[in-house]
Amino acid sequence: MAVEQETIAQALAADLAPGDMDKNTSSSSDCGPLTQDRPRHLDRERLDKGETPSSEQSAPGKTSRKKDGTMMPPLVAPATVEEQDLSTVTNEFMNPNATKIPKESILAMFSDEDTWKNLSTAARENSRLHRRSVMAQILYLSCLKNSVLPELLHRGNLLVQGTFPFSAMSQDIIDNQYAWIAWAVALDETIANALKQINWLDLLEGEYVSVDPLWINFWRLHEEDEREKAHRPCSEQVTPQSPTPPELEKIYVDLAGHNRRRLFLQLKMMQGRAWVARLFEQVPPWIEWEEVVREMMSAQISGQFQGNDWAGGQESGFVEEMEDEEEFEL
Repeated sequence: MAVEQETIAQALAADLAPGDMDKNTSSSSDCGPLTQDRPRHLDRERLDKGETPSSEQSAPGKTSRKKDGTMMPPLVAPATVEEQDLSTVTNEFMNPNATKIPKESILAMFSDEDTWKNLSTAARENSRLHRRSVMAQILYLSCLKNSVLPELLHRGNLLVQGTFPFSAMSQDIIDNQYAWIAWAVALDETIANALKQINWLDLLEGEYVSVDPLWINFWRLHEEDEREKAHRPCSEQVTPQSPTPPELEKIYVDLAGHNRRRLFLQLKMMQGRAWVARLFEQVPPWIEWEEVVREMMSAQISGQFQGNDWAGGQESGFVEEMEDEEEFEL
């Protein structure tokens, strides 16, 4: 058996041509074409199944193509927490329930200490001007009421008595009298509520003054922190953020308390601003009744004179006719 197997092996070796041996050797030793053709066969199988070929797999940020030829939007990696836009975050200054005001909210409202000083100074100056204008208007209206009230009461008595010429007053004059009486009666309530707004304003100004030390300490600590970061090596700047110092943390909490009081006082002022606006409404026009009565009396007297002239003319004509008749008879 061993002799027969050896004879068969020699016969097979003799049948193989030298070119065939070289071809098989080269195809088995060179793996380049095989490794390139293998994915193509896999892609053809995936296309038959309706899947996306491996060579066209979508990568983040690149546009891919569907089977029907339409373009798909690029895939974008989700943003990390560090890339979050702070401008879209709700500012804690607008939140009455905030337990602290973080540095991000403060810097979103005031970019630096100079901005805070300028805005704070302008707000306090506007507040003082508003108070002065309201108080000046209250004093002016109070003096006006005290000066016209006796005359209004006197005119009311004349209208009630109904004596001439007051009984013949036009409806416009009477309506003007009623408008003044209504204004004088409502002025006391208007002034009382406007003074409440001044009190709220005084409390708000006092609240702003009371937190000035907090703001000064915050800007001092903030500048120290920024100065330290500027001198810190780049390798240390990429380290995780250190915890907030206790002094700054207390400032954030105290500013939240100030913010709650500020929003409350501003809400009270907004609710009562209609009373302040009523102070600056136009008062009814003042009509001098002496001139009206003088015109009415002159009109009546002129009418009486015209009536007397007409009556005298009639009498004189009758006498002349009588004299003519007597002369004719003679």
